[in-house]
Amino acid sequence: MSTHADKPLSPVGRRLPSVRGNALNGMSAHFPQDLAGAPAVLLVAYQGTTQEDVARWLRFLQASEPQLTVYEVPTVSALAYRPLTGQIDNGMRRGVPPILWPEVVTLCGEGRTMRTFLGDRGLAGASVVLLDGHGVVRWFNALGFTAAKGAGLLDELHRSTTERRAAS
Repeated sequence: MSTHADKPLSPVGRRLPSVRGNALNGMSAHFPQDLAGAPAVLLVAYQGTTQEDVARWLRFLQASEPQLTVYEVPTVSALAYRPLTGQIDNGMRRGVPPILWPEVVTLCGEGRTMRTFLGDRGLAGASVVLLDGHGVVRWFNALGFTAAKGAGLLDELHRSTTERRAAS
């Protein structure tokens, strides 16, 4: 029987914890520090089967908001897979055009931190995180792409952008 305590805490309204990963181009990336000042979307994937969902989100965001910063964030939290991270990244390099390598950041050592913060629900979809310019989660979804969910993300992006401009 499920209890309220079994339900993960929503990350909305909370600041993303500091995590470091490596982009496919070999550069280090720090979230949310490297994103400071502008909104960004993280497409967090815990398993290869989420790639189709990540691709749907990417196509939608590229068509709707081509200037928005979007990172694909493969996340390895199990200790057993950490030695395979190089092989995982090499496999992704074969499928991702080199121009996009800076935007694919694998979290290995700190994958558990991300997974715990987002409250991985063990679902097949990617965890989609809209961060504001301060690294605070403004919108979150982990149930797969739909046009309605995409519209919800864009509504929150526009709302938060308007609020930021009004505060300036």
